[in-house]
Amino acid sequence: MKYLLFLLALFIFHVSALAQSGNNDFWNKEIENSSDIIKPNILSNHPLGIYISRLNHNFNVRSPDKYSFSFEFSSGNVALPYVKSYELTDPNDQKAAENMPWHVREYAFDLNKVPHNTKEFTADGVIRSYRFTFTLPITVHHELNFGLRINSLDGGKYPYSIFTSDETIEWFHSNIAGGEDPFSRHYYGLNKAGISYKDENDRVLTMHNGNFTIPGIDINYNYYPKLEMNEKHHIYLNFGAQLGINTSQYNPVADFGISSSILKKKIIKNKNILTFGASAGVLRQHFLEYGDRVNISSRNFFYSLEGLIDYKVKLKNNNHLSYGINYNFQSSYNRKNEKDHTVLTGQRIKTHWQKTISHLYEDLEGWNFICTYSTKRFSYFVYFREDLNLDNAPDFQTGIGLKMSIKKK
Repeated sequence: MKYLLFLLALFIFHVSALAQSGNNDFWNKEIENSSDIIKPNILSNHPLGIYISRLNHNFNVRSPDKYSFSFEFSSGNVALPYVKSYELTDPNDQKAAENMPWHVREYAFDLNKVPHNTKEFTADGVIRSYRFTFTLPITVHHELNFGLRINSLDGGKYPYSIFTSDETIEWFHSNIAGGEDPFSRHYYGLNKAGISYKDENDRVLTMHNGNFTIPGIDINYNYYPKLEMNEKHHIYLNFGAQLGINTSQYNPVADFGISSSILKKKIIKNKNILTFGASAGVLRQHFLEYGDRVNISSRNFFYSLEGLIDYKVKLKNNNHLSYGINYNFQSSYNRKNEKDHTVLTGQRIKTHWQKTISHLYEDLEGWNFICTYSTKRFSYFVYFREDLNLDNAPDFQTGIGLKMSIKKK
């Protein structure tokens, strides 16, 4: 959270600074027409999160004047050894558990006798995300886009996974940072793939090596109001609403979310555009249900925040090159107070073996670096994401994408 506060402080500082010619008609038009932020879907390829429609915040200042189609592909290495949790249900047991460290609770209770609910979770392999998005501009101030979510799972062998394979990650740990096999990948075996999650009602979610799944579609509406501060100070607002229709057998529900962003733009060297942005949103999970579901999350609401710094360079051929740093925050999958009376069991191979389930009670935070090259019709982008909690769900993720604009008739 300290990282977000830093970004917000930096953002507020620049909002107060009026260093550029605020009433310049040329730059007002240039900002609106050429400062489109190509921000890929930087959400983590989490083995449970891929089945939920999560918010991907918007940092644009107006609806585009062209239809567009984009394709994104990302890979994230997941390494979560088997862990079983016992959520104690008796108030006396809960109180006793809250007064002792989590790592001694397994020996303090007879888990065959105390009342409890159990969960089991293990995940291994490289989760890949394929996203297709069509953007439909309605007016300058209104926009719709439609997104299709597809995911697959595999062992992550070369040459299909260069940066996110088990071999690359463990080479990095052994030779640069982390030490020898800090997350037990060698112990459990390299290049394996499989996901299994059982909730407290004994409903099971599984995914096997080579499986493809279509978890759902997202429909987004964005509104860009015209305000006096747009031309005077180059400060912009946008508002969004998202309907996520989840189609998998494990989570047949619809999620609904809203978000809002504020952006400050500065002119650098009379040709480049520096953008500072902050965004916040909330997603209501399973506000509509149309089947039995696995209890993926104990929360009804997900809260998310993003901060963005983007620098767009205008090249001699009128193309653009952009560099962006993005901070992403999402509230935990499960309610945090449940962790206080939960007993975790599993193989104690390394000191963080419990992360498989314990991370579900922790907020998600990640840094993203984004680079984009844009021409008149095409934009090509790459990014990498580093999770700040090092929970291997995933810890490191890479992605590439292409956006193509189609002129309206």
